[in-house]
Amino acid sequence: MFQRAGEMIKIFAEQRLSDFLDERLNRLRQEVQNQDTNYLLNVNETSFIDYLVNRYQVELLVFYWDQISVSYCEKPIPAELFPPSFHVRPGKSYPGQVITYHLPFSGDKELLKCQPSRYIMWTKDIRLEGDCVCFDVINWQDDAEAIKREADNIIGYIRRQAENVSKEVLEFNSRLEKETQQLVQSRKAYILKQENLVASLGVPVRKAGQVPPTFSIPITKKNIIVKKPDAPTSPFMPEPTLDEEVYQEILKIIYETGIEMERHPSIYKDKDREVLRDHFIMVLSPHFESATGETFNKSGKTDILIRHEKQNIFIAECKFWKGIKMFYDTIDQLLGYLTWRDSKAAIVCFVKNKELDPVLKTIEQEIVKHSCFIKYYGKKKEGWFMFEFHLKDDPTRSVKLAVLCFHFP
Repeated sequence: MFQRAGEMIKIFAEQRLSDFLDERLNRLRQEVQNQDTNYLLNVNETSFIDYLVNRYQVELLVFYWDQISVSYCEKPIPAELFPPSFHVRPGKSYPGQVITYHLPFSGDKELLKCQPSRYIMWTKDIRLEGDCVCFDVINWQDDAEAIKREADNIIGYIRRQAENVSKEVLEFNSRLEKETQQLVQSRKAYILKQENLVASLGVPVRKAGQVPPTFSIPITKKNIIVKKPDAPTSPFMPEPTLDEEVYQEILKIIYETGIEMERHPSIYKDKDREVLRDHFIMVLSPHFESATGETFNKSGKTDILIRHEKQNIFIAECKFWKGIKMFYDTIDQLLGYLTWRDSKAAIVCFVKNKELDPVLKTIEQEIVKHSCFIKYYGKKKEGWFMFEFHLKDDPTRSVKLAVLCFHFP
């Protein structure tokens, strides 16, 4: 309306929000496509996806409705803006009082220009002055109530349009991680196919043909800036990985075995961790076999191992809960045993405390403070958590870590 400092825009009406979001997704695709191939193959995939999601998700608009303020001044008002009841000459300007409303906001200011898919047929010329949306109301009749009604009407339209924008942006952000994961994984698969490489050689672990029914376990129902992760750009070398499906089946058997043991105190009462560990190995061994015949090995006092080419590719530690510090030490111990990229691990935690829930809450809340923590994937079942860590000396090499807790009071 009036020439003042600040960018003039037609609020929520200058471009389609769907076009704005599509353009953002296209830039994401382009970044993945243009990424150095060896970087993409070597980088920790979870960290890279988190970086991309944080880089391309859209920061929501937030208006601070309770912090609206006003200012006023006298300005020359063009005759064309006057109501018909005023006698003014076209082409002339007349002095009048202009009241400016200042509405603070935060978030991506480009969204102020975007028309949502579901929208109201309304817009208004506003100014962007720093972190405020500013609009003017002219005092025509020295009527405070009329000025307030006009301002409230404008604020109401802004609020409703902003809600529609936020809904669409939230939908975009909620699906961004899945789409980013698909883009990265598809690009990696294409590169490997082109170079005739196989990223996962696969550990020779397969389900045994016959499993004695004796061992069948019943199933129990149940805005931060992220730095782009570093990765070497040296030629990618494929390494063995334990198949995810096999890993999850191992964990499922461990979980079901532990739940069954919880129901029979005679199995765990007064038993040391080596005896309890051997019970899990006894149940696991008939379900899987390997080319070496040593799918589950005992090393030292507590380890359950799968080895390939003299390296550990899966390891589980059986420990009694003795507080978070000892738990951190167990994680360090596990990470020290592993060298392959995308290794798999588990901590089988025997809880002797009277109450189990406080221990579960401590693990869920405190494990994220470990220096090698990457991501928390949530609970699979009660007492079964899934995390991702990286090796101490190499953040590009990730370790999937399951924590399975059993109550042996």
